[in-house]
This record gives sequence, structure tokens and C-alpha cells, in this order.
Amino acid sequence: MSILKASIVSFVNNRLQEAFTADEIDDEILTTLDDLTSFNLLTADTASVAAVSGATSIAVPSDFKMLITITPTDASGNQLRPLVALEGGFEAYKRLLTTPGDTIRDRPNSYVKKGNLFFIYPTLSGSFTFAIEYYRHHPTDLSDIQFNDSFRNVIKFGTTYNAALFRNKVTYINLWRPIYQEERGKQIVLNLPEPAIVE
Repeated sequence: MSILKASIVSFVNNRLQEAFTADEIDDEILTTLDDLTSFNLLTADTASVAAVSGATSIAVPSDFKMLITITPTDASGNQLRPLVALEGGFEAYKRLLTTPGDTIRDRPNSYVKKGNLFFIYPTLSGSFTFAIEYYRHHPTDLSDIQFNDSFRNVIKFGTTYNAALFRNKVTYINLWRPIYQEERGKQIVLNLPEPAIVE
């Protein structure tokens, strides 16, 4: 479930005794979301990407921030083991492709991320679908904030603090900074990211 912008605006107006319109506190909401994202308080998602025989890469999702896992499924519907990060990065990947021997096998087993692509090794010998589980950046469209309900308070508290900060309302800054920081700290403890696959 998403968090509605209107409920945030109403909360901030009540706490700061203001009458902000929905668009007047976009920067404060985005600043709060950016802050939460910097602490890896992220929303997880899964993208499904199809690739055909001979493919060497798949696209990174556009809202990608951090990888959890990439799991291939073959054309028969058999889910394979998750891919592992290739030690040595893209240079190691290029060396593998130029090393004499079999660079095409039945099953992909590793990947390396470079730019907006995950390069898969070995080169695909058949069609595969890859489930990319990842943490994503929050969208900049604030009409539908993609954090779940457990983040409702921390987003409201952070936006209230930032609205006071941006307007130099010292009394409210001093009130809402510790409230926001305490709630953010709780969320950090309660929402530790799943172990990411090291790139």
C-alpha cells in the first residue's frame, strides 16, 4: 500500500499551524524520502527480464538502487540458482570472453553490473527469464509514495521537520528534529536490508 501525499500535507499543516497546498511541500517530502533512502530504507521490487540465446546482458531496472539477487528460469520453467557476482568486475568478464574455451553453456552462473546493464556469464545458450530482485529509488511522482504503511509516521515526521527547517521556524525545528530522528532510527532497526549481492 502507498502513502497518500494529502495525508502528509494535512499532518504538516496541523502540526505547524500552516495552510500549505499540496504542491508547496514537495521539496520537503522529497528531502525526507532522499534521507530515508540514504539509510537504505528502501522499497524492494522484482523485475522480470527475458533474454534469448546468444544474449550477453540484460537491462538494469530504471529505478534500481541496490541488487538483492538475480535468479534465472530456463525455457522449461525450471528455476536455477541465483547468479553470483563475478569477482574482478567487468575486466574479469572481458577476460573470460577472450579466454579460449567454452563461453556458452547451458546455464548462466554469474553476472557483473556495468552502467545500465547486467552482463551475464556464460553467454546464454537458450532462452531465459531473469527475476531481478532489487531495492529501488523512490519515485519523484509524489501522488503515490511507494513506501509501505510502516513508514507513514517517519515520512510525516520528516516532512514536518523539513518544512520547519526550510522556513527557519526554530521552535518547530527543535521539536520535530528529535522526533524524526528517533522514528527514523526505529525504522533503520526494523527494516534492515536483505543482504545484497556484492557487485
